Amino acid sequence: MSYTALYRRYRPMVFDDVIGQASIVETLKNQISQGTIAHAYLFAGIRGTGKTSTAKILSRAINCLQPDGSEPCNECEICKGILGESIMDVAEIDAASNNSVDDVRELRENARYAPSKAKNKVYIIDEVHMLSKGAFNALLKILEEPPSHTVFILATTEPEKIPETIRSRCQRFDFRRVGQEDLLKRLKYILSDLETGFEEDALHTIVRNADGGVRAALRILDECLAFAEGAVTMEVVQRVLGVSADGFMFEFMDRMIEGDADKTFEKLEEIFSAGKETN
Repeated sequence: MSYTALYRRYRPMVFDDVIGQASIVETLKNQISQGTIAHAYLFAGIRGTGKTSTAKILSRAINCLQPDGSEPCNECEICKGILGESIMDVAEIDAASNNSVDDVRELRENARYAPSKAKNKVYIIDEVHMLSKGAFNALLKILEEPPSHTVFILATTEPEKIPETIRSRCQRFDFRRVGQEDLLKRLKYILSDLETGFEEDALHTIVRNADGGVRAALRILDECLAFAEGAVTMEVVQRVLGVSADGFMFEFMDRMIEGDADKTFEKLEEIFSAGKETN
């Protein structure tokens, strides 16, 4: 049986699972309950902050047959079909590899047809900033006169590269870096669910190195679990990240600020012992 990475195993399934983006989640839930869904959204932010996960939840929520308020049930025929990628009315497109004008023209033509099973067609275009100039022009044409049954969700880490003509036709949501407390709480939940022990300092170091990205934090945790095959300790995290990783430099600076000479030199010795550069 193949191993499922943590970021996939613990991917948010409903809006309330999305951490660190409370205002965005609340706005989307209100739009669903009020029936004011936009025809196009722009989700912008650094990697691993929940843009694509939120887009997928939104695609199910506006098509769900048995919604729980504004949340998708994830159990009805439509939700299961979207989750299993067997319903073609909801499509996720990687603009990094489907960025030509012909790709978008094909999308545009398909979008004009009514949905086959779901109430709405949803097109999630990931890393949309990588579309070619011609592809953006083709996309603009359908955003100017969108079919009533179609919703476009554009996700990007570089919104400044998207033409203003596209941006101006989307409702924009900026996904912020997830706060350290929210990330820490999420890691603790996952380790509790996995019945795996941990040291508090070890999790703090993972969170610091994740730089506000949930996926980055889970990737580091995944590596630690594979390395340790047991509790997630500070020693394990050090070995996985390398002693000169950002988190350990933060700790080094913290000790200096606190005026703790002994611990400052201990950290410095760790760096030198590992053969790392200090400049």
